[in-house]
Amino acid sequence: MLELLYTALLYLIQPLIWIRLWVRGRKAPAYRKRWGERYGFYRHPLKPGGIMLHSVSVGETLAAIPLVRALRHRYPDLPITVTTMTPTGSERVQSAFGKDVQHVYLPYDLPDALNRFLNKVDPK
Repeated sequence: MLELLYTALLYLIQPLIWIRLWVRGRKAPAYRKRWGERYGFYRHPLKPGGIMLHSVSVGETLAAIPLVRALRHRYPDLPITVTTMTPTGSERVQSAFGKDVQHVYLPYDLPDALNRFLNKVDPK
């Protein structure tokens, strides 16, 4: 029952999240881009069946760089997906790895969005 209430509340507050992203985008325009990823929709196909890492903050993203390098070295044939929540985290992943590692925003905790994400990434 609590899960249902939690999910319903998340769906209900989505307009507030959109407003927050739009307002935040006034200072940081990247917040106004790639909204679809936050709901599990991607402009480009994702490489499935690999390793997935999530880092919330820029500090976590920077701390994960050596781990990602070690994983790429140990499992060169597996795609690696790094998810973040902010454009700055995205920039750090892309500047460290370019196209060798795929980056997407981790979707919001909505069942449909997470199912789309997990079906596309299909992490091992």
